[in-house]
Amino acid sequence: MPAKTQAKQTRTIKLFKGKGYEAPVQVWLNGVRYSIPRGKEVEVPVGVAEIIDNSQIQKNEEMMFLAKENA
Repeated sequence: MPAKTQAKQTRTIKLFKGKGYEAPVQVWLNGVRYSIPRGKEVEVPVGVAEIIDNSQIQKNEEMMFLAKENA
């Protein structure tokens, strides 16, 4: 019986590009480095997209916390 091949799951993302946000984003997943350019739609493994999503969530929560601290 042939071995089942698992389809590599990917997701298309587009990172913001603007003043101060020009450099590609570097993400490591399972020992592999991904350099994701900004301002272009790119297909990345789901795990890489999740790392970027979680980073953005964390950044938003930090901004909300700091806004409350400074109010």
